[in-house]
Amino acid sequence: MALSSNVVNYLVWRYLQEAGFGNAALQLSRCWLRDPDSLPFAKNISPHTLIRILQDGLEFDKLRAEASNTVAQYNFGTDHGRPYSARNGDLLTLDKGIPAHELAAEAANGVVQEPPPKKGVKRKKQPKTNGVPAEPRLERSEPEVNGDPMELDQHGTTQPTNSVNSVRAESEPAPSEAESPSVTDIPISTLRIGADALIQTDDIADLTAHTTFIPAPKDFQKVVEHSSWGPEEAPLLLAAGKSILQLHNVAKATTQGDEARVITMDLPIPVNNFDITALCWQSEGEITVSAREQCVNEVGEKMTMDKLIKVVGDTSHAISSTAGLVTTLRWNPGMELLLSISTDGEKGSIKIWKHDSDSIPAWADFTATQIYDAYWISDAAFVVCGTELFKIYEVDGESLTTQRTLDTPITWETIKYDTSSGIIAALGMREQQYYLGILHPNDSINLQVHEYPDRYPNDLDFRVQSANNTLANGTSLPSTLLATCSLSGHARIWDANEPFACVRRLSTTDDSQAFKTAFSPDGTLLAAAGPDAVTIWDVEKREVPIACWRAKQCPASKWNPSVDGEFNLGWDHDSSRISIALGNQIAIIPIPR
Repeated sequence: MALSSNVVNYLVWRYLQEAGFGNAALQLSRCWLRDPDSLPFAKNISPHTLIRILQDGLEFDKLRAEASNTVAQYNFGTDHGRPYSARNGDLLTLDKGIPAHELAAEAANGVVQEPPPKKGVKRKKQPKTNGVPAEPRLERSEPEVNGDPMELDQHGTTQPTNSVNSVRAESEPAPSEAESPSVTDIPISTLRIGADALIQTDDIADLTAHTTFIPAPKDFQKVVEHSSWGPEEAPLLLAAGKSILQLHNVAKATTQGDEARVITMDLPIPVNNFDITALCWQSEGEITVSAREQCVNEVGEKMTMDKLIKVVGDTSHAISSTAGLVTTLRWNPGMELLLSISTDGEKGSIKIWKHDSDSIPAWADFTATQIYDAYWISDAAFVVCGTELFKIYEVDGESLTTQRTLDTPITWETIKYDTSSGIIAALGMREQQYYLGILHPNDSINLQVHEYPDRYPNDLDFRVQSANNTLANGTSLPSTLLATCSLSGHARIWDANEPFACVRRLSTTDDSQAFKTAFSPDGTLLAAAGPDAVTIWDVEKREVPIACWRAKQCPASKWNPSVDGEFNLGWDHDSSRISIALGNQIAIIPIPR
């Protein structure tokens, strides 16, 4: 597509509005076109298009440099100076320091004052029409070139420009002095008074200073491998792993910069020298864990025992010692069923427990290959995935039946389910190639598969749908959003209803590796995190992050990103905090709302 002057000017005009520079946008429209929104292509321009074009250009330059093994042409460094948003504040003042909302009110009354004249510009007295001064015309002391010496015309060719009106389209006649628009002729929209100031690309909150670190256990043999926030009735963080099972009550900080108070409680379980391999919340006061205990028998032989244990408050009891090495626990609140997935050599084991007093599962089944993940998709059905395995089961009365088996040569490692749309998504790999899979209810017998475009994808999550998932201008993103992340330093957002349409490709803070990704429980924010950084986006407002957290800005004694261990990410129930965990390190990061 050939760029024209009108297209370029319109994109700049829209950016100036969206960034809060109302006076600059007003001046541009006065020098160029009375009503830019009347241009025939204006209805096709989505919010923040200029920013997206520039970002795409930078990404293309980066990819071109990588492909040709050369240096990127565009590099603005890490110091971009003082942010405009910090200078202008919430009201985004204009040239004379008048808050934009006051200027808008004055414009409605026809008393808007002109900004002070610039050097090199002479002003003539203008006749009044019905008591209102006509639009002042600008005369320059000497001819000047407007912008670049050559301007793009409607056909993509160049032509010289000699005046401030030369950027007007050929089809747009220059207004006469009598027709020249006054300031009051051009309405000032909410964008011009700063309502959409959040588009500022450098307005990224730094969350590092407000982090609360949970004290690490003094026993170095204790290592956190799992963490999980409790339900709304119990906003506690459960941490479990090698010889550790704790609940942390983290108060919300009352003063910025102060760490919140943390109360920690060890949960008693009837095992010693254990390793928690899986866990799940059942209610605000009930938790089920799988513990592998290292013990020595009466003749001195070392052996391991796997137990399912239910914890209720400050008491606990073993459910079963026959569940095997459990890697996944899923609770079904509707039917009050506990699903456990375990491995036995190269085979997978599925067990469903109906009562926590039963030592033997109510239903069981086995697969020929390993199972890596499972998810309840209804009160009676669940899906499992693994090595060349994608299978849906149903609990039908007193029996466990196979609803359908999908043939696949891929090893699926992670699976998620969206309750609103009924879509199942999974990440997997085969022969060093990674894949994203979608099983749509409209085509429930065909697993749609797509080669993942980034290196080393490792997590995915669906967004909870809500009435708030709408852009400021009334439009909205696709109804079913699926987020994925990878170690390449990118997160992607997909339209799960249109496999495989990538809605956005987002860059993480400092291009850091993302091990985990998750939407906030209210569906408004997306987090992608790894040991080095956490990135937060408001996907409805902009593609640039709204906040970030960097490990390098934390004391090494409290967070060391090079520690070996399982990395965990989780949201509090009210979307106000996230937790990250690595080794014995747990950080609670408040999120600005």
